[in-house]
Amino acid sequence: MDQHCVSLQTSSEHRSFQAAWEEEYLFVEWPKEKATCLLCKEKVNVLKRYNLERHYKTRHASYSENFPLHSQLRSAKVASLKQRLLSQQKLFLCQMKESEAVTEAAFKICYLLAKHKKPFTEAELGKKCLLSAAEILFENYSNKSSILKEIGALQLSDSTYARRIEAMGENIQEQVIKAVRESPFFSIAMDESTDIGDVAQLLVWVRYLDQSLHPKEELLCLLPLHGHTRGEDILDSICNYFETHHIPLDSLVSITQMALLLW
Repeated sequence: MDQHCVSLQTSSEHRSFQAAWEEEYLFVEWPKEKATCLLCKEKVNVLKRYNLERHYKTRHASYSENFPLHSQLRSAKVASLKQRLLSQQKLFLCQMKESEAVTEAAFKICYLLAKHKKPFTEAELGKKCLLSAAEILFENYSNKSSILKEIGALQLSDSTYARRIEAMGENIQEQVIKAVRESPFFSIAMDESTDIGDVAQLLVWVRYLDQSLHPKEELLCLLPLHGHTRGEDILDSICNYFETHHIPLDSLVSITQMALLLW
């Protein structure tokens, strides 16, 4: 079937929302390219007259008895239902923005605590400090209760704090890996240490060029070396990491030990 025929078929099936469907079937186009019933809020994904008509006749056929089609009563009712849906949408968007702001604030608090090497259990203490300070600072503010409510909504339990630090760490690692991939060349420096479980850990630093061709230095990864720590084991570990993260070895120009490198 050629493109012209497809276009004609789509047009004949009314794949775009028709304004008349609002009063005829009590549907509005929301979200984009989908239809929402003003009565039961059910969504129809495919914008075809048949789909909307079937829903209306199956679920709301008796509605026409009280609100006849093309009557002023029906038009007024449709306008009222649309306004109610719009108000609900605005409330939902407002709540979503408030939730995003609270989440962002919590992430910033967790970032500062982690930067100063504070334990996970101190996050809740920070929240209590904020609440105590806000009680005094905003004593004479008309929206004091709203401010305290927002602070109280901060999720700062030790487990939440830990998850957010992990999420930020993963994001930073992704940014560094992406930057190394895009760098014309890079070098690495390695050092070996042992954790409290007596497992050898290979620390890998990377020096690369950013998009402005300025040199950058970052910790690339920390790789556990289970079993032997021979040169071939270290090589395998590095190669596996680069392969997993699609870092081109062709761009690697030098390798050294941290003890031999002045950063």
